[in-house]
Amino acid sequence: MSQTNVKPVRIVMLDDDPEDALLVSTAIKRLEYDVPFQHIQTSQAFTSYLSEDYITQSLESVVILLLDLNMPCKTGLEWLKELRSEAQYKDLIIVVFSTSGMTEERVRSLSLGADEHLGKPDRVQDLTRKLDILCRRYV
Repeated sequence: MSQTNVKPVRIVMLDDDPEDALLVSTAIKRLEYDVPFQHIQTSQAFTSYLSEDYITQSLESVVILLLDLNMPCKTGLEWLKELRSEAQYKDLIIVVFSTSGMTEERVRSLSLGADEHLGKPDRVQDLTRKLDILCRRYV
């Protein structure tokens, strides 16, 4: 991940569960390289992020959004549809991050434009491995 002329990766997580964010944060810290991480808990805060920070971050980094489907107020699928309908977010890598391993959910999220569908693992080691593969794929 030390190639020149390559944007670094940044992970932004939209998930209302702080325990899931702690799991992701812990896994990211175990990577062999630095990946900035930002946890956003509410749809309102995510709306602010999109209008205030995303454009700048996307110029400097490859932004990977870990998107929880079971958000209050506005679901992950609603966010996915909205983000994929707006040209300014075409470079945003959207990874649905879900506890459900249901095939139908995976197919639906991918058909709506998700780049990946990642099941929430129980172990930090498993998540670290999955995040490493994910980050290397988009660099």
